[in-house]
Parts: sequence; structure tokens; C-alpha cells
Amino acid sequence: MASTSNTSAQVLINKGKRGAAAYIHAECSNPTNSNISSSGSPTYLNELLDILLIPSKAIDDWETIDWCKWLMAGGRTPDEFTNTVRIYDNATTCGLVWTPNFVAYRCRTCGISPCMSLCTECFKKGNHHRHDFNMFLSQAGGACDCGDTSVMKETGFCDKHGPKAAVNKVAAPSDLMCVAEAIMPRIILRLIQYLRDNCKVKAPDDYRLAIQDADAYLTMLLDLNNMGALMRHVITSALTNPQKYRNLMDAAAASSSSGQSEYDNYCHNSNEIYQDAVKSLPNPEPPDEYKECASLQEHLKHSTFLEELVFWTVAYEFPQKLVCLLLNMLPDPDYKEALTRAFVLHYSRISMMLERSQDPDTLSNRVVHISVQLFSNEKLALRMVDQLKLLHVMVISLKYMMSKILIQNTLHDPDKNFHYVVDCGRQVMKEHCYWPLVSDLNNVLSHKPVAVRFMSDDSLLEMWFDFLSMFQGMNVNQREMNEHVEFEPNTYYAAFSAELEASAYPMWALVSHLRGPENLVLSRRVLTVCLTALQDWLDAINYTHPNVSDSLQVSFHLPLHRYFAVFMCQAVQQQGAVLHDLLPPTDMLHLIMMHPLRVQVASYEIHNKLWVRNGVQIRGQAMTYIQCNFCNSMVDADVYLLQICAIKLQPEVFLKTVIDKFHVREWMSLNVYHPPQNEYLEGEHDTPMLESCLTFLATLVSVRTNLGLSDPELSCLEMVTLLCIGDKTHSQLMELMPERCGTTANREFETVLAEVAQYRAPSLEASGNMQQGMYGPKARVWDELFDPLHVLLRAVHRTDFQVSMDRFTEYVKQTGQLKSGATPWPPFRHPAPVSSDYDDPRLVLRSRVFHAMILIVLYKSVNGHNVSEHIMALTIYLLEMAVMTAEVPEKSANPVCRYSGGGASRVIKDMDLAGWYEGDSLSANLRTIIPRVTLVQEPESNSSDSEFEWEIHDSVTDLSTSLMLHDERHEVLALPPLDITEDNEEAAPPMDQYPLQALPSTGGEYSMVPEDGIVALASRTNSDDDLVPTSPRALPQSTDEIMTVAVALSEPGLTPDDGAIGGQAALPPTPLRPAVMPGNDIVSTPMMYSGLSIRGVTSTEIVPSTLNPHNHFKRKEPQSGSSQPQTVKVGESIISLLLRLHSQLSGVPDSYNPEQLNQTTDNEAGSSSSSSARIHPRESRIGDGPFFISQLLNKIGNLDPVCKENITETRNRLWPRMHEDEQCEKENREREERRRRAKERQEKVLADFLDQQKKFMETNMETDEAGVSNMDCSEQEEPTKLASKKEYDCVICNQTTASSEDKPMGLVVLVQATSVISHERQQPERLVLPTSDEDPPISKSNTRSAHFEQRISEMNRDFDTPSWLLSVNIGWEGGVHVQTCGHHLHLDCLKSYLESLRSQHRQQNLAVDRGEYFCPLCRQLANSVLPLSPQLGECAAVVRSRHASPMAILTELNSFLKEIQRNPISSNLAVAMGKAMEDMTSSTYLRYNQRNATPSHQSLFLFVTSVARTNFEIELVQRGGSLCTASAVSVPLTPKRDCIVALLHVLAMHARVLTNWPVWQTWQQLSGLLPEPAAPLALTLIENEVPLLLRDPTALLIQFVLLLPLHLDQTYFSSVVKVVYNLLYYQVIIQISYNLSHVDRSTLLRRGRACQGAPTTLEEALYSVVSYFSNTELYQRGSTLMHSARFNIQLLEPQVQKLCLPFLRVAALLRYHLYEQPLPVVRTPQTEFVRLVYYLELVTEGMDWECFNSAVALNWQDSDASMAVPRLWLDQFNAFVNRSVDSARSLITTQHIYWQVPKLLNLPREYEKIFTYYHERQCRQCHSVPQETSICLLCGTIVCLKQNCCKQQNVCEAVKHSVDCGGGTGIYLVVTSTYVIVIRGKRACLWGSLYLDEFDEEDRDLKRGKPLYLSQDRYQLLEQQWIAHRFDHTKKTWVWHRDAL
Repeated sequence: MASTSNTSAQVLINKGKRGAAAYIHAECSNPTNSNISSSGSPTYLNELLDILLIPSKAIDDWETIDWCKWLMAGGRTPDEFTNTVRIYDNATTCGLVWTPNFVAYRCRTCGISPCMSLCTECFKKGNHHRHDFNMFLSQAGGACDCGDTSVMKETGFCDKHGPKAAVNKVAAPSDLMCVAEAIMPRIILRLIQYLRDNCKVKAPDDYRLAIQDADAYLTMLLDLNNMGALMRHVITSALTNPQKYRNLMDAAAASSSSGQSEYDNYCHNSNEIYQDAVKSLPNPEPPDEYKECASLQEHLKHSTFLEELVFWTVAYEFPQKLVCLLLNMLPDPDYKEALTRAFVLHYSRISMMLERSQDPDTLSNRVVHISVQLFSNEKLALRMVDQLKLLHVMVISLKYMMSKILIQNTLHDPDKNFHYVVDCGRQVMKEHCYWPLVSDLNNVLSHKPVAVRFMSDDSLLEMWFDFLSMFQGMNVNQREMNEHVEFEPNTYYAAFSAELEASAYPMWALVSHLRGPENLVLSRRVLTVCLTALQDWLDAINYTHPNVSDSLQVSFHLPLHRYFAVFMCQAVQQQGAVLHDLLPPTDMLHLIMMHPLRVQVASYEIHNKLWVRNGVQIRGQAMTYIQCNFCNSMVDADVYLLQICAIKLQPEVFLKTVIDKFHVREWMSLNVYHPPQNEYLEGEHDTPMLESCLTFLATLVSVRTNLGLSDPELSCLEMVTLLCIGDKTHSQLMELMPERCGTTANREFETVLAEVAQYRAPSLEASGNMQQGMYGPKARVWDELFDPLHVLLRAVHRTDFQVSMDRFTEYVKQTGQLKSGATPWPPFRHPAPVSSDYDDPRLVLRSRVFHAMILIVLYKSVNGHNVSEHIMALTIYLLEMAVMTAEVPEKSANPVCRYSGGGASRVIKDMDLAGWYEGDSLSANLRTIIPRVTLVQEPESNSSDSEFEWEIHDSVTDLSTSLMLHDERHEVLALPPLDITEDNEEAAPPMDQYPLQALPSTGGEYSMVPEDGIVALASRTNSDDDLVPTSPRALPQSTDEIMTVAVALSEPGLTPDDGAIGGQAALPPTPLRPAVMPGNDIVSTPMMYSGLSIRGVTSTEIVPSTLNPHNHFKRKEPQSGSSQPQTVKVGESIISLLLRLHSQLSGVPDSYNPEQLNQTTDNEAGSSSSSSARIHPRESRIGDGPFFISQLLNKIGNLDPVCKENITETRNRLWPRMHEDEQCEKENREREERRRRAKERQEKVLADFLDQQKKFMETNMETDEAGVSNMDCSEQEEPTKLASKKEYDCVICNQTTASSEDKPMGLVVLVQATSVISHERQQPERLVLPTSDEDPPISKSNTRSAHFEQRISEMNRDFDTPSWLLSVNIGWEGGVHVQTCGHHLHLDCLKSYLESLRSQHRQQNLAVDRGEYFCPLCRQLANSVLPLSPQLGECAAVVRSRHASPMAILTELNSFLKEIQRNPISSNLAVAMGKAMEDMTSSTYLRYNQRNATPSHQSLFLFVTSVARTNFEIELVQRGGSLCTASAVSVPLTPKRDCIVALLHVLAMHARVLTNWPVWQTWQQLSGLLPEPAAPLALTLIENEVPLLLRDPTALLIQFVLLLPLHLDQTYFSSVVKVVYNLLYYQVIIQISYNLSHVDRSTLLRRGRACQGAPTTLEEALYSVVSYFSNTELYQRGSTLMHSARFNIQLLEPQVQKLCLPFLRVAALLRYHLYEQPLPVVRTPQTEFVRLVYYLELVTEGMDWECFNSAVALNWQDSDASMAVPRLWLDQFNAFVNRSVDSARSLITTQHIYWQVPKLLNLPREYEKIFTYYHERQCRQCHSVPQETSICLLCGTIVCLKQNCCKQQNVCEAVKHSVDCGGGTGIYLVVTSTYVIVIRGKRACLWGSLYLDEFDEEDRDLKRGKPLYLSQDRYQLLEQQWIAHRFDHTKKTWVWHRDAL
């Protein structure tokens, strides 16, 4: 049988592929064929396939693959078969699959699923105009969803896809696919067999190699799939048919190894390999109830080829080619479900693969590449959930993955903690191996039916919360108390990422579906399971009481708490649940509160640097906790939960807990000498923690994020917060807006943005810096919306809050809402109304604990403790919130509540805040006076001796603010400096150093000197402990100064007035203020002493001086063993303290006026003196401290009439004479008037001083100008008159000297190569960058450099090299450009400067070894110096004309040329000039400075003259291409200071040295100076010498200027210009005559006549030339370019003038620079020629416009010369015509061309056109697609940036092209990043992006993918910097490219 089979198969093989295919096709298409096997295919086909697909043959055998293609074609060629099959393609979806880095599109307008994506073709053909779409580079791969109605809307489909696309499609013939159907199972079987054979290897690299070997086979399958739906159905049918799988696999599995064929043995072994492979891929152990689930079974059973193929895809770790093969068939709906089922069956094993993979990142991307295509379909995902328990599989897989990395939790007591959490240092966490599983879970939970299934299954929820419990309390941080942590852990971001991705994302996905009461049961179920999990967690960590100490630990990860908070919030707000029904019992709620509270406290601790020893990573955790991507899921949930606890717990309990946890209980003590210390705080941390505690309380009571704000209101608040911190771009706002993970973008974004932000368009700064479009806050934001508390809540960096306050302060001052000098307080806002579902969290302030806390803070603020204004502002705000929500008091309340001093009075204990007041009534407590506080006894001594010491620091040396104290008996106006030590007395500073700012009325025994404002305390006779005032002192005004505090230690029996100094302290607004408390006994400086111990029962009065930083005050205290409790006398109420604080901050006694708010004007608001703000419909929140205290006192007065009366009584008690004595007010007014007059006098003195200074400067400048003008010389001066030499300022040594031969000065210059001129073209329009195949390519043959190259090659062929080298200029490509900043220096100083630079190692961006340096003055880059000739500016050096005849002048010029000084005097100046020339030579490239292979005098002379020519041509380009003023560009491109003259001096010296040929002979031929008439042969050209008519006139002019003395009189210069212009004119005439048609020339000859002298019209000149050459060969076969029906000579004149203009412009610039003659004003291009010929004195007489023409500018010395000289030129040229007529025609016809200024390429407006066309464009050199395709914007060439493929001589392509194309300057547009890279010489920089989005933002690397449009302003700037050679000066971010770009 085998032999028969082989024979039959061999017969088919012998038929050939086409014949065998036709035969097989006939067999398969015959339904009655008896040769059909049981498998459904012909027997002969099976026999043939046995040979072709034998496993022993290589799978990628080309012959086998080709046979398969021919067999399926059925007698056709494979290409014909492919085209035929595609005709019947009826696919309704695209399904194009792509791999990573593929360009795709996503349209959020059309998308139903957020994962939708489109290929480029479908996107282009669909209608997405004005849609919200973006282009992106795929990270993990994907597939096109066009046509899939479950993923996107039909309106976005292209015309090829969708349900309507399959209409009217013709059905395919039944026999078309018959062979393919028969052969396909065998083809798939061969692939399966190959995968089995190669699975034995274990290394991933071996897997990759195995797949690479099968690449051709897999490519064949992909090609078959790409034929369309018809072939795709054949493949999918074979893959999903169980019967075909059994037929081919079961027989192989059943065969035994004995007595069978070789193939049977192979099949048996293959099956064993397969079984072993299945066992080697385990799955997680499922719970018992799910062990029967097909997707969780331990033993896999495959029933189709597809299932086994998916298995091998998993086993081989998802090779890209297999993934693409599986995904390419997804458009087949039956296959999609089969693939999804197979994928779910293997899903749990995929999680195991992720865990152990060596490259989890790549594997994760490929898993998601498949899963995102499968699970985005809602119906399909739901079927998988119902049939295969997909959700259970996902949760079990996640839980199993995490269960393998658990460690014991260390929260609280580790010995009693039985909870286990994930180890964040393991690979699973750090490499995010869980990400694909979480991503898939979020994907399926985005479908509401799936999410409902999830929340309806209790067992699933329990598993989920078990999984979340593994994150609860992970990554515990232990505070380092002693030494800095040695190794900082880097695990925190893994922990935050895990909570965000694995916890928060699914949470928000579930919550998004919970809307409406119908789903409330789901929320309750989740909350119930969550509370159970929370209780289990609390039990596991043994947290049974809230008093457990946790101050040295924190974990930021509490997902169970956050789930509870978020689901509870959703249930209450969206589903109508009652809050009380959802909460646990109070005791558990208290326990639940503690850990979120600890996280809050720890965040503040970290910002206050309590955790500084833990390193930077702990700050990173605190910042990440509130970062925009995390805040909604973390800090907002925690704050909401704490708000609920504050509402539901007893306020007293809640506040005590907060005070304890913030470690501020000890701060509340009034014990000054040895206050209780908190074990968790160091001394400097107590006040910052108090500020943090108050900030937390203010945030808690004011934030409404989850208590009632609507989404638009919340978006507004978040955006305002971002804008107040700083102006931002549109994308920054989008990116930084807090997001609820995974939810759709904020729909109100643009609306809110328009309401609160104003757009600032980008501007281009003069320095070249580019800005982007920015949004800033509108004015109303600062007035009404800026919320400092919310800024603090969102400020990742604490400096953000300060920046917002600075911006707010600036706005307030600019708008005049605050008097100058006043500092506004933060405008804490009144919170928005609370939703009716909640109580107001401000109710927590209805507590006596809070009231006592407020009183203590105010008490310490008034009495000079270290209390900042921010703490005061928070305190006032909190008290204001308490007043606004206070209960209305009963009318029978006692007007004044004061504890009596009798024995029955209550004892008020220090730090027992709950016992200070009898009740919680705010009205009563505001009025209650606290007489004294009993201190807590300290059992041990705090000091070894009984003395205390103050140490006065340097910061208190300039105190300058007054203090007012007053009671019934005494009034202290200024604190005297004291000396109370017995053995060390020092004199106090004079009292006039400390003027007083504010003075109250005086009385009693105190005196006041009103004029000087100095007040002294009178001496009193008292005990030794009394104060002995020596001189008055004032109090500090600066915010940085130290303050004193007053505390009383008194006997219990003393009354408030016994032995006390009463009074009131009035202090300006400073964070640190000294003060004296009325009625207290001791004044000290609390932060300046250590270990104080006072053990006395007698009251003492001490006021230490803080004036001298070196004073130390010591005081012996009597030792006493008394055990009586010590008390601190207070004698204040909250109201009295508010009044005192108002007075202190205002600097005025009794400053509060309850009527003043209604009396202010609109111009004075919120100032410290007016204490009021502008009158607005709503209450203003802009003001300083007194303003807000006034508002608070007004609210207190309105709260209760009794309170209002108490305020009045308290004022009368504190300042009794303020309302009795009107004289005091009068004196105050007089004092203010004196101050005002003094200030006016001061301003007048200052103004007079400034005026005198201005006059002095003007006088001095006039003197300088006169000195400069004296150095100028007048033309009428005698030649012998000597003038002073010009002097220069050296910017290094600052000496002013003249330049000399021995000690030359130099000009700082930058020398660089340039090819700007080479890119000039004849057409004025920009060349268009091609963006399609239809666009014409950019020609490089029509540039000025290309034209010059061609001309040089022709001249080199026809003339001697020395001759043509002197006939042209080079430098168009790679020339030398010299520019200067205008600063001078001694060359000796420069030498020292460069040596110092070489010794410095920090000059990273300077090549000092190549002579680079920064100008010492302006810091511009330079690399050379131009020595300054002493002749510069020296009038005596001018060679003057004696106004001789033209012939005499020409003769004199000839003599000058004969007498060229070729050997310069050797001097330092000459050496320096040689060095400058070397710098210019070395700056160029070989292609330029070695034009001739053998350097000669002529070639070097050519280089020298071309340097001058290049610089003049570039100046012309910078002037817009002409000297017309109207054509000047908006930004001047010419440098502010030029260096042309200094450059010409250097070039002239070298030109003279190089000249060793008779230059005067050329001059004689030009000017007509004949040696003698009898020697005509002397005028005949040497055989191969360039005729004068072919020499460049501009080059000749520059040669003569450099060889003649540079200081010739202008008459000589004008003569040279006239002579050269004559030559130019005849060159142009010959060129125009050649371009005339034969008919036109004949007409000219008929009409014209010979002129007797010099031609005066164009027609005469043309006639003379045409008549001369009419009989020569020059005009034969002449061009007819200018043929016209009627010859019009008037049309030729503008052309002649146009061709003459380039020469005239250069000549004008020469005259302008050499003789400083202002250029003429040329207003229109039509008048430029006229203006220039008059300026150059070619025409000196006025004439009518009608008579003017270019021939008028001809100048001859006599009439004979006007005939003879042109005749000589024509004879020379005619000789060349006779010798080489073709070359003569070619050279003359293009000799003069009017070149347009160079321009960059014209770019399309839409960047998408560039990207689409170029991002996959091949490089022309290596023919591969560059990774970073870059386009040269000068010529359009594509280069491979940073690639080695096109490297030549170790130089990468972009660098080499910058030399070839730009002379060392390259400008490249990097297609994939939108950025422009500029290469300048050895450096490169990122210039910026030319393309901006609709908000004028860059999109570097296309990360956002928004449509980008060309910024014309930026493009113009780039072009200007290129033309002006300013790249080196405007860009500062240069790096050395090292030839690697």
C-alpha cells in the first residue's frame, strides 16, 4: 500500500505543480468521486501531502510551501487564485492586525469601547471631521475595529466595512475553495507537529529561534488569511472543527510503537511530548466549589486545533507571529467566540507564565494584544462569564499570583500581627506582572452586565476582598529616629502602582455602573463584604482599641477603607441610601477612622521633615499619595471617610484624637519654663505640626469633593487650583486634572476652561526663545474661586502653595485691593453647601475642646510666642466657620462669663482642654474669661541648678516696631533693653535706632516724646527683681525676627491684678513678634532657653532685652521645696484676645471699629488700617489679618446681642481712654500728618538726587560724544593734519588704548562655514516638500552652487587654471562667514584668557583647544579675533585725490597696483593677522578651500577674495536680497555690529602677499590705459586666458579694493566702480543679445545706426554688439527665448538694470562700510537701480526719468576710450568664440542671473501629511526605513538619524549631509518626534517643534497624537536664524554630537 501510495504521489509530482493541482481540483470538485477518504479529501491528495508535509522535512522548505499554494489554486497560478478569491471577499470588518510601533488612530467621538482603534486607511476613508481623535504609536499591538458595531459607531466606518458593505456581493463558485478545504487541516497539523517537536527546549531564546525557523510557513498562513473572508472561513473551519481534530489526532495517539510505520512512531512520540507539555503548564489551585469548572480544571483537554494552537502560543510565551495569526482571523464571528473560549480555558495558566517569565513586559503586551480584542465585546464577555466563569478565573489567578509573595505584616506589634501582605520587593510587584490580568478584569468590568454579575456573587466578592486584603497595610514605613537609613528602599512605587491598578481601577469600573436606586442592593452587598473584610483585618493586626500607638509607622495603602468610602459615597449620592444605614457601630467606626487619620498625619509629618532620616523615598510616597492620578482614589477617599467619622463621632472624642495624633497636645500647654515634650517631636517641629493640625481641620470642614459638589463644580475647583499654582498649557491641564482611574475624560473640561482661564498666545522673544500657548486664571478666579486649602490638598510640592499665594498677592497689589505694605492673608473660602444626605462637617467645631484650643492659639499669638501668620489665619478661619454654624444661644445667657477668684472656682488644668469651659455653647465660651490655668506638676527636676539663661541670636538686632500696653494703672509704650545679671552689665544701644510705628495715648507715670516717637518706661523703686529700664526699645517689624512671650507664675491666691503689669500689645503682622502680656509676670524668649526651672511661689517680673546678640541673661532663683501647684494667669476671653490681636496686627490701639466696614471706599479694601475690603455682592475674602479679624468680630456680634455688647465692654475695659479722650485721636492724626510730610520730603530729596544724577550722566555723555567727534576728520581738512588714533575698550582688562603694531587690539568674532548662498534659486517661490508620490521631486540642479559648479567645470576645461582662478569667486557652498558681538580686547589679554579656560575642566560646551571662548562681556560664542589695524579711524592714513582728470586718476590707480607692498613689516599685528587667516581657513571644509588640487598663489588669492565676497552676499541676503528699505523683514537680520572693515584689512594684507602676477595689466585692459599704440599684440589674449567679458565684475571689484590701499579717497573708489561697471554693462548686453531671436536681432540692425561715441541708450549699445557678432558663429542657432511679434526695446531696459543690480549692491555696501556713507533710501524696487548709480557716483547730473537708462551710467575717460576699450573686450571674446563656440555660448548665456534669497522648503500646514508619507519612507542610501526618519529642510533629503547603516568614514549620515548641504549647518525635521534638530559644526541641539496643535502646544514624540499645524511664526524664526547665522547665539542647549547623528 505504501509503495502504491508513493507511486501515485510520484505520478502527481511528475505532472508538475499546475498539472497536479488541476487534477486534484477535479477530484475534489466531483461529488461522486469514489476516491474520497474518510477525512473528506481525495486519497491521491492525502498521499501527496504525506510526502510534502512529512515532519522530517524542514517546515520552511520553499518547495513545500510553493506546492501548497499551487494545489489550493486548483490549476490557476497562485496570484490568479488570490485575485479571484478577493473578488468574493464579503468581510464586513477590517481586522487588520498590527504589531508594536504601528501608527493607528483612536476616535473618542465614534468609539463605544475606550479600546477602539483604526488603521490609517480606514481612518482616512471614514468621516472624522471635527471629532475628538488622536494618532498614536501602538505600544502592545492591536487590530482595526472598523466595521465592528460592538466597538464603535457605524458613522465612523469607512466605505469598505460595516453591515452595508456586504450588500450585493456575488456568491463565490462552490468549487473555488474545494482544494483549500481539503488541504487546510493537514497544513495546520504540520504546524502543530512542528510546535510539539520544538517544545522540549526550555530557554526563551530557543523558543524564538524555533518560531523564526517557521517564519515562512506562518507567513504563508497569514497570506492566505489576507485573501479575504472566503479563505479566512476555510482556515477557521479547520481550526474549530472538533471532528477534523479527532480524525487526525486520535489515530496518532492510539498507535503503539511496535509494528507500526515510521510515521506512526513519530505520532506516538509526538503525543507523549504533547502530554508532558500539558502537565508542565500548571494552573492555580481553585477552591473546591470551582474545581469542576472547565477553565480551572487541573488537566487540560483540547478538542480542536485552535485550542491546541492557543496552548502552544501560551507555552511559547506568545510569539508575535503566532499572535498575529490568531488575531488576523477575528473578523470571522464564529472563530472569535471559539478563540475567546480557548483563551479563557488557558487563562489561569497564562498568569503562571507571567509570574515566571524572564521578560514579563513583552509577554504582558502580547497577552493584552489578544485579550483586549476578545473581551471588548460585551455579549461575548458575558457568555464567557456565564459559561466558563471568567470572573472567577481572573480573581483566582490574581489571588494565586499574589499569594506566592506574601510576608508577615509589621504594623503595630509584629508579635501580635497575624496579617500577611504582599512583598513589594518581589518581581511580580516591581515588574507589574499582574498588569495583564488587571487590565483584562477592568476591560470586562466596563460592561455593566458583567459588573452586575461580579457584585451579585457573594463568594466572588469575598475572594476579591481577600485579594485586596493582601494590599491592606503593605509597604510599612518605620520612622528612623537616630541615624539616616543606610539603604533607601525603592519599593514604594510598586506598592502605589499595585493599589492603583489592581484595586482602584476595578473599584471605579464597578462604581461607574451604580447609578439609581435599583442597584442599591449591589452597593449594600459590596459594603457588607467590605466591612467584614475590614473587621477581619483589624482582628488580624490585633487593633482593638484606638489608643494603640502608631506614631512611628505608616502604610499609605488602605484599599479596604477606600472601597468602603467610595461605595458608601456612591450609594448615598447616586442611589438614595441613608448614610446611617450603611455605617458600622460607633466603636468600629472609631477604629476604622484611625488608619486613614494616621496616613494624613504622616503626610504632614513628612512635609514637616520629621521623617527626614528615611531619605527621599518617603517624600516620594507623600507626594504620590496626592498626585493627580492617585488623589481621587486615595487622599479624597480618606478625607471623605474622616469627614463621615467627624460627623458621626462625638466632636470632643474626634478632636481629642486629632490633637493627640498630630502631637500638638503638649503645644497647648502654657508652661513656659519646662513645657511637656512630646516623645515623637523635636523642638523645631511642634509649631509646624500645629499648623498642619489646623490645616487638616480646615480641610476637613471645608472640602466638599464628595459631600455635595457636582461634577462641573468639582472640575472648576480642580482647574482653578492648577491655574493658581502656575500658568499651564492645555495638555498640562488635561494631564494634571485628577482622574477616576479608567473612567472617560472629563466632559466639562472645555466648558470649565472657558469660564475660568484666559488664553495667552505664544510669543517669540528677541533672544529666540519660543513659548507655547498658555492658560492663566481670569481675574474673577483670584477674587472668587482661588481656594488655598484645596491648593494645599493638591500641592505635590509645598512650594506650589507658596507660588499660588505669591501670584495671588501680586494680583491683589496690581488691582489696588490692598494698601501698599499690607500682606494679604490666604483667602480661605466659605465652603459650598453640604448635600442634604450629610450633616455639615463644621459641626465638629461645636466643642469646648475646640474653643479651648482656639483660645490657647490666640493667647500665644497675642503674647508673642512663635506663631506664624499662617497659623493665625487658619485659627481665625476655623473660628469663623464655628461662628457661622453655631447654635443660636438662649437669650437668658449671662452677658459676661468670668470664673470668680474665690475658693469655689473650678480648677482649670493645663492641657485639659475639655475642662476649660463648662459647656459647648460657642456664644458663652467666646465671652468666658479664663482667669488662670493650673500647670501640671513635674515630679523631677529639669535642671541641675536653679538658674535659667536666654541666648540672644543675631536675627534680633534690628528691631523697629512699637508695643502698646495698657491697664488701669500702667501703660507700657516700649520695652526697654534690660540688664538684670548681677555680674555682667552692658550698655544698651541708643534708643533713636528703634523708632516706634504706632503710639497710644499716655498716662500715669510714663512719658512720651511725640516729635521723635520715642517713649520710655520710667524707673520704679522696687525689689531687686524688678525691671530697671535703661533706655526704650521698639519691637521688630521684620517677619524674620524673634519674639518674646509673657507668662505669669503666681500663687493660687493672687487676684488677677496683684503685682502685675497690665496693658495691651499692639503688633504688626509678623510671624514672630515680641510682646508683653498685660497682667503677666514674666516676659521671656521661649525658643532661646533650655532646661528652665523656676521653683518659686513669689511672682516675678522679667523683661529680657533682645537688642544685643551677645547678651546672656542669667538669674538665680531661690530654691524652694514648696509643693503648691503653679499657675499661669490668663485673664482673657476669646473676644478680648481677638481685639488684642487686631490691635497688634494693625499697629494701632483699639483698632477694631465695628462700623468701619460700612464706611470704606471701593479703592481701599482689606488693608491693615482700614480693616475692610471692597463692597461686593458676596463677602470679600481679600484682605490682611485685621480685615479677617474684623469680619469675624462682626459675625460674633451678629451671632448674639450679648456677644455684641461684650465686644464693646471688652474694648472699653482694654482701652478706657480711647473713647473718652478725643485729644488722643487728634494727636494720632497729627502724628500721621507729620509722617506723611516726612515721607514727601524724603521723596523730594530722592527725586532731586535722581535729577542731578541724570544731568551729570547727560553732561558726561556729551563730553564723551565730543571726544569721539573730535577723532573724526572732515573732508575739507588738509592731508597733513594729524588726528588722534582711535581707542578701544578691552573687555578683559578694562583699559582703553589704541591698537598698535606691537600691542594690537582685536575684535571678538565667530568664524564659521556657511552654505546659505548656495541655496539661492531663480524662482521666488519656496520649493514644496513632497508629501505624495504625485508631487514633483526637489531638483538640486537649479541652485546657485550647482550653477557655479557647472560654470567652473566649463572654465576649467577651456582656460588655464591660473587665469580662471582670478576670474571668479567661490564660497557659495562652504564659504566663510565672520560675525562679531562688537567687543574688543587686547590680544595678550585673550591669550591669558584662553589659557585660563584650558585649565578649567568645566567648559563642557567649549572646544578651547580649537580656540573657542565666550566673549567675557556678553557671553556670546567666539572662536577667533580680528586684529585692528592702526590705520582704522586714522584720518592721516587716507590717500587723497587731487581732483585730477579721470585719465590721471586711472593712471594713479595703475601706479598703486604696480607698487603693491608684497612683504609686510614683521610685527605682532602681522602675526595676529596671519592667525586670523588660519582660523578662517580651518573653519571651512576641504571641498571649498582646496578647489584646485595643487594650491597656488592664485588659488589662495581666490580663497581670500571669496571670503570678502561671501560676507557681502550674506549681508545682502540678511537685508532681504536688496537694498530696498521696503523689503526689510520685520526682524532685522543684519548684525547690530559689523566687522567688515576689520575683515577687509586682514584679507587685504594676505591678498597683497599672494599677488605675484601683473595685476595692472588687467587694470589697463579694463580702463583702456594702453602702454603704446604700436604694440597691438600685447593686448591680444594669451591662448587660454579668460576674456574680460567672461570674468566676474564683482570679483574684479573686490580684487582691486583689496590690492589698492584701503584708505583711498572716495574719488579713486568711484573710478574703480565706474571702470568695472563699464565691463558689467557690456557683459549684460552680450547676454541679452544672445537671448534675442534672429528676427529681433535683424530688426535691431535695420533700425539702428552706429554711434560716434559712447552709447547713451540701450539700443545703441545693443546695435554695436549685435553688429559686431552678426557675422560670427556666436548667434548661429541662437536661442529664441525672447522672440516677440514686435520687437520692443523698452522691455529690455528693466532686464538690463535687474542683471546689473547684484554688482551695484555689493559696490554700495563697500562704499557704505569703507567710507561710512549712509546708504540711500530706496522705497521701491523700481527705483533701486537709480538710487544706487547716483550713490556710487556713476551718474552725477540730474535728468528726466524719460531719458534715464542704464547706459547713462557708463563712464569713459574720453570718447576714444569709449570706442576702443569695448572693441578690445569684444575682440578678446570673439577669439574665444572662434576657438570654442559652444563653450562661449554656454558661458555667456548664463553669466548673470538674478538670484532670489534662499528659503527653507515649503511645508504642508497639516503635519499628518508629512508623517503619513515619510514615517515609513526608505532612506535613498541604505534603502531601509530609518528608526528616526529625518528630513533636511534645506533640500528635502531623507537621512538616517543616529544610525550606523549609512555611516561613512565613521561619520553618520546626518552630520555628513550637514557638511555637504549646509556647510556644517544642518536643519532636520525628525518625523517621529516633530522636533527640529540643528547641527552646527561639531554641535547639535533640539531647536523645538515647528508644528503645534490647536492650542499652540508642541507634541514631542507624538505622545498625544492630536492634529498638528505649522506655526508660521516659528518657521519664519527658524529661517531667520539660519540666514542670520544666529543658531550659536540663540540656542543654549548644545551638545557634542561626536559625528553620531
